[in-house]
Amino acid sequence: MMETCMLACERAETVTEIASWANELIGKAVPGYPDYRVVKVTQFQLVRTQNGYDAALLVDVMEWLNEGSQVTLREADIKVIEQLTSTIVNEPESEAMGT
Repeated sequence: MMETCMLACERAETVTEIASWANELIGKAVPGYPDYRVVKVTQFQLVRTQNGYDAALLVDVMEWLNEGSQVTLREADIKVIEQLTSTIVNEPESEAMGT
């Protein structure tokens, strides 16, 4: 399920620095929320400061399944797995080894 998150960048010297930072966020963990990954930047706002720029970004994020997460299989997935595994022919070990 897609969710929205706001991120900020402070004290950037150039707009290019902010753009690079924002582009590098895609696919990475959301700061402070390691179970979520940034999918895309949907909106942004730049604010000119005395020494450069600050920025606020609205990003779409999605929960990331890590290795410890359980995977839920749909019934259709289970049927395909059963069909694939039922077509595998088990040869006796001696024949498979060529003896």
